[in-house]
Amino acid sequence: MLRGFLSVFLVISVLGCASKKPRDDRPWPPIYRTDAAHHRAGDIVEPPPEEKQPEKKPATETNGALSLRRVEQAILIFQKQRMARGPSMDTAWAPFFETLFAYLDQSPKNLSFSPLIRARVAAEFELDFEQRSAGGAPPELEEAVGILLMRIDSKMRALRARTGKKPRPSVAVGKKDGQLAWPLACGLITSKFGLRKDPIKPNVTRFHNGVDLAAPPNEPIYAAAAGVVVFADWAGGSGRTVRIHHRGSRETLYGHLSTILVKEGWEVARGEVIGLLGKSGRATGHHLHFAFYLDGNAVDPLEHLEPIPLGFSDSTPGTLFGYGENLPE
Repeated sequence: MLRGFLSVFLVISVLGCASKKPRDDRPWPPIYRTDAAHHRAGDIVEPPPEEKQPEKKPATETNGALSLRRVEQAILIFQKQRMARGPSMDTAWAPFFETLFAYLDQSPKNLSFSPLIRARVAAEFELDFEQRSAGGAPPELEEAVGILLMRIDSKMRALRARTGKKPRPSVAVGKKDGQLAWPLACGLITSKFGLRKDPIKPNVTRFHNGVDLAAPPNEPIYAAAAGVVVFADWAGGSGRTVRIHHRGSRETLYGHLSTILVKEGWEVARGEVIGLLGKSGRATGHHLHFAFYLDGNAVDPLEHLEPIPLGFSDSTPGTLFGYGENLPE
């Protein structure tokens, strides 16, 4: 039944069919990652204009663009239904595909990096789950996911070209041995290493064992170096936290995530996405708490991160990083 459904849906999805309205459902984000399912289809051919079917289109904003909130909800609903591992597993693909293909049909000016990355990770993981199950994944599903991944990659390239964002230099080229890659592509350093006033209790002074890097919600968080995940769970005030052990008795910690995309015991590469930025735990806003440990002792991460251009803005408190000369106003 699933194979027959996917055969029909694959044709419909490539033709740009829109989705039913997703439910407003906010599940606990599952942990996703896989290396499988990259580039399973041939070159992408842009679909012809879709037939006008207003009653079936996903909810849109007033300007006609597919609502970013609806796209994010569709991804979360898909993850929840697949995580349930019940009858809803097979039916979860249809609204997920329909919403994502409708989103990808839009101009890059109406797109955002975060949902594209999250959708790619979720689709890769679930395809890998199907491939490892008894009987394997239906070829129609592999083809549909392959098309989705390649269209996401194509749109991300177009989005980078439009926004002027280039691939992260920390991942693209080699750096001096021992230097850490920045865990965010760009953002704002809002709190540094050392003694500071507690952000929630200003009359209390505490030692801050890392740096706080602020950025928009759900921005991808990257591993600062290759290593093994030794912790990936809730950690009290740090919220959803990932800790990675690197060679040379080094460890990095990533706190306050909205979603964890790795599991304990996994090996990760430098620059690999390990989670999404959030404000879980004891936090006053969306940011990443990034800490670095040498032989078990916390040290200032800024002294070990690779040098990149920093900047300042008259309207923004803190130190900007990752923007190069294109500093935000």
